[in-house]
Amino acid sequence: MDPITIVVWDNIGNTLLGVRPWSSWSPEVAEWLLAEDPAGAAHAPSFAELFAGRAVELRWFVNDLAAPGIFGSLRDDFPGAARALEGPHQLAAEIAGADFLVLHKETLPAEALAGATKLRLIQHLGQDHRGVPLEAARAMGIPVAATPLVNYIAVAEHVWAFVLNHFKRLPALREHMRRREYDARWNAFPGLLLARDRTLGLLGFGEIARPIARIAQAFDMRCLYWDLQRWPEFERRYGVEYADWEDLFRRSDVLSVQLALNDNTEGIVGAREIGWLKPDALFVNTARGKLVDQAALTAALADGRLGGAALDVFAEEPLPPDDPLHALHERPDGAVTLTPHLAWQSPWTWIRDSLELWQNVQRVLAGEEAHHLL
Repeated sequence: MDPITIVVWDNIGNTLLGVRPWSSWSPEVAEWLLAEDPAGAAHAPSFAELFAGRAVELRWFVNDLAAPGIFGSLRDDFPGAARALEGPHQLAAEIAGADFLVLHKETLPAEALAGATKLRLIQHLGQDHRGVPLEAARAMGIPVAATPLVNYIAVAEHVWAFVLNHFKRLPALREHMRRREYDARWNAFPGLLLARDRTLGLLGFGEIARPIARIAQAFDMRCLYWDLQRWPEFERRYGVEYADWEDLFRRSDVLSVQLALNDNTEGIVGAREIGWLKPDALFVNTARGKLVDQAALTAALADGRLGGAALDVFAEEPLPPDDPLHALHERPDGAVTLTPHLAWQSPWTWIRDSLELWQNVQRVLAGEEAHHLL
C-alpha cells in the first residue's frame, strides 16, 4: 500500500483524543469507559491500530506548540506529529503534499487549497463547517465531509433536561413526594408549563443549537435565534425565526446561550441583556461561563427579577464553595439548577467523535464513499 500523508489542523485536540492508545487513559477514565461498555478496549481502537499495516505520516498543526491546550498530554500519544503553525503559507505548502486534510473549528483560506492536487478528502469534525472553503473545494473536485459531534448532541440533550426540569417543576415535585404529601389537585402546583405555549431563544445557531431547535419542533415550541449570520436553509429546516439581539432577549421565555468564547464574545451577555429578559424567563448556559456577567445574573435571580437559571458553566471553575449561586441552587423552589460542566457526558463522546472521522478516512482509502458528505 502506498504511504499517505494526513494534515490535521486542530488547536483543541478532539480529532485525535478519541484514538489515543487505551493505555493513555487514566485509570479513572478507563474504569468509567468500561463501566459503560465492558468491551470498551476493543471498541476504542487507537490511531495506530486503525491504520496498522499502512505507512501514515501524521502532521498535526497547532497555532501555539508551547501552549498545553485542553489535552496537554495528548501530544505524547502522537510523538513527532505536533507542529507549530507559523502562518497560512506554511499550511498551504503542507496541504499541497497531503492526501487527507482534517480540520476542527478552524477557518481555512480558500487560497490554501490552490496546490492541493493530491487531496482525496477534506474532513471536518463537526457539522458546523463554516470555516471550510466549500466552494473552492468543490471547484477542485475535492470531497468535503462534516461528521456530527456526539459531544455537541450530548450538550443539546442537557439543555432540554434543564428546560423540562424547569417547566415541570421536578425539584419541587420531588420534595413534595419526599414529604409524602401527594397532593394531586389540579391547582396544587401552579406554574407547570407546556413547552408549546412558550418561546425558546437560542443565542447562537451553531452545531449545538440546531439539535436543540429540532427538539423544540417536536414540542411545537416557537423558536427564535440570533447569530452573526443568517441561516435561511436552517430556518426552513428547523422552523426557527431570526431575531435581532434585543428582540431575542425580550421575546424569549427560555434563553439558551450557545456561543463560542473568544475576545469578541467574553461578557457579551451583561446586566443590560439580563434586564431585557422577562421576569419569569429561564436563563440557560451550557456554553462558557465567561460569556455572561455572572454577578448581574446572580443579582437578578436573588432579587426575583428572573424566573430561573440552569447553568453548567461558570465564570470561575470549579465554582467556589462560597459563591452565592450555591445558596440559590439549594432553595426548595428549584428555580436555579447547577451542574458541574459535564453536559458533554462521558469520554465515550470523545471516542465516538474521533472514530467517526477517522473511519471516514478509512472508507475513502478502501474505495468507498465517505459518510456525511456536503
